[in-house]
Amino acid sequence: MWKTITAVGASAVIIGGAGTAAYAASGTAAPAAPSASSTSATSDGATTLTTEAGQGAETGKQAVRNRIRNAVHASWVTQDKKARTFTTHEAIRGQVTSVSPTSITVRSADNVTETFVVSPTTKVWTRTVRTAAARAAAKAAAQGTPAARTPAPRTAASIADVATGDTVFVGGTGTTALTAIRIIDVKR
Repeated sequence: MWKTITAVGASAVIIGGAGTAAYAASGTAAPAAPSASSTSATSDGATTLTTEAGQGAETGKQAVRNRIRNAVHASWVTQDKKARTFTTHEAIRGQVTSVSPTSITVRSADNVTETFVVSPTTKVWTRTVRTAAARAAAKAAAQGTPAARTPAPRTAASIADVATGDTVFVGGTGTTALTAIRIIDVKR
């Protein structure tokens, strides 16, 4: 089960909806303030998210995905069991406050700021937000299939395409000096 939760968290980071992987790894919520939902774990380890607004309950992977989609920053640790090493991962979604060919600084919605080193191996993509008309057309084309929820396609870019003020997702590794592994610049 932990491999599944870890895989779900890692997949979300890769596609740009990263966030509360620490929540996914621990299976418990640690909200900083009261929220409009409650979370519980069942005896089989599944997570249930119940909304107070009467929207029903979500269980298992869907509850974790929704928490990750709404996350603004996260930190979690993975273990390579063969090498017996640990890797600390960092992710943040927010507005670029400064960018250069060698670094990027991002401020999240809750005013947490993180600076990442940009290396030649850092992957940079741009993703254009779909308009309401494009979302409606995709939904009509898929009519009830999971394809209707797929994000807009991303295009390979470079750090030169990222500007101050852009909304980005940055995923990377490190504890004191953070290194960006991927940057997704959301163009509106």
